[in-house]
Amino acid sequence: MEDRPSLALKKLARMMKAVGSRVTCQPPPMDTDADWLVLVEPGNLTKFINTLLDEGYELGGSHPGNEVCLPAESGFSSFKKGIVNIILTEDLVFYTKFLAATHLAARFNLLKKEDRVALFQAVLYGV
Repeated sequence: MEDRPSLALKKLARMMKAVGSRVTCQPPPMDTDADWLVLVEPGNLTKFINTLLDEGYELGGSHPGNEVCLPAESGFSSFKKGIVNIILTEDLVFYTKFLAATHLAARFNLLKKEDRVALFQAVLYGV
């Protein structure tokens, strides 16, 4: 099963980086989803989302009613297809903070999901 976004999505993205427990944990768990953080230019957001939907991605996360929640409204949106999770944002600050949290989680090899979640909440939202 494919564990990375398509070439079409890579071409539309400003930046794209593998994140999640496959990146932050040593040894990496391979029985988990493959998470990808994607930064898009605001002008490409609609095209990127339409490409995701055309490729069979479904809205992920906990958006009420499963409606597409644009990243500007929540900081990010997530989409899932198979084992691939796309964390989509158009906010460079969010993207940078997410990568900083990823780096810290890897540096401290946080194996417990609860610890990783707490770290990301602190870095991304100051809680």
